[in-house]
Amino acid sequence: MKKIKIGVFGPKGRMGESILKQIKNFSELQLISLCENKKNPVVGKELAGILVHSDLNKLIHESDVIIDFTIPGATINLLEELRKSKKKTAVITGTTGFTKSQEKKFLKLCKGLKILQSFNMSLGINILKELVKKTAKIISEESDIEINEIHHNMKRDVPSGTALTLADSIHEGAKVKKKNRYRLQSTNLLRKKNEIGFSSVRGGDVIGEHSVYFFMDGERIELTHRAVDRKIFSNGALKAATWIFNKKPGMYSLIDMLS
Repeated sequence: MKKIKIGVFGPKGRMGESILKQIKNFSELQLISLCENKKNPVVGKELAGILVHSDLNKLIHESDVIIDFTIPGATINLLEELRKSKKKTAVITGTTGFTKSQEKKFLKLCKGLKILQSFNMSLGINILKELVKKTAKIISEESDIEINEIHHNMKRDVPSGTALTLADSIHEGAKVKKKNRYRLQSTNLLRKKNEIGFSSVRGGDVIGEHSVYFFMDGERIELTHRAVDRKIFSNGALKAATWIFNKKPGMYSLIDMLS
């Protein structure tokens, strides 16, 4: 059986390093290409027996599927080069922190390509999203809803991309439209009934914890996911790479893979 050739964009990041460790457990996948920012000192050196380079075109042409955990600007550059190449290489991307304009550009670039995007590659988180959606459908009208997320002290985007997708799940399920309220600054304003409150904590080496609270009079429902090992994200991305290989061009999510 021919193996699926995997390229990794950002192999020196937290997720990139985890993917290099976990890919050996996937017999159907072959690590073939590693691409990093040209300013990264690892360029020109070997990781997992492969020479790291900074050539996006090389990454695209060597790979059947590219796994991308970088930053928004880098992901957009990758998709621009992929469109120019006319190659049918698939992309699994978990990049977070897009501005509205970057997200708009990202979605435009994805048209006609084979892309699976998930802000969180954990199977558990994607199950949580479905549970949140179903709960919101039942009790969102009578609930005060809060989302809390905790991550390590090196995570930049606030709130996390996963927290925002959990809010999307609430919006999808809720019968009454709600707005997102971000607590980025100290404020004495009370959150309104039709708003979803967000709070973020950054500290230590916490991999990721997300909780959604539905507060009602006299009771509350808490739905929580805690990541205790980064390999859950890399394993999810590697499973996605196997899944998407024979799919037609389109925009996919991890929920599509699980359905």
